[in-house]
Amino acid sequence: MSNRSKDRRGFTLIEILLVLAIIGMLAGVAIFAVGGIQKRARIDASNAVLATVANALDTYKLHVGHYPTEEENNLMALRVMPTFENEKQGEKWSGPYLKKEPLDAWNNVLNYERIVVASDEPGAREFRLWSNGPDGVSETEDDIKYMPEEDTMAP
Repeated sequence: MSNRSKDRRGFTLIEILLVLAIIGMLAGVAIFAVGGIQKRARIDASNAVLATVANALDTYKLHVGHYPTEEENNLMALRVMPTFENEKQGEKWSGPYLKKEPLDAWNNVLNYERIVVASDEPGAREFRLWSNGPDGVSETEDDIKYMPEEDTMAP
């Protein structure tokens, strides 16, 4: 019988469990790494959407003469012609500037706020544009704010 047991080939239960444990650890590391990549990709995608909307806002301002106001339905004015007080401004509207409602990577609507700038400095922004980020709550630490390149460059 001892010769017969020596001829058996295969893996022991311990060897199989050891291989499964190693595969499990590698899978855990891979899932952790991919999760970080996915989060960064969503942030990058949201930044791209913000830049696209900011470009549409700048085009709107070039045509109409100002950024959309609350009376003009804010970002909705980029898709649907608003009612203008001045008929000539309505003639200048050349939209739609966006085809669909701008959403961030978490399918949340973007936030837009027109602000009055006191200075006539070139590059002074007249609006705030941001995504609520992963938590979906505005004005929290994970918000993704539109920052044009000239604002982020060091002097």
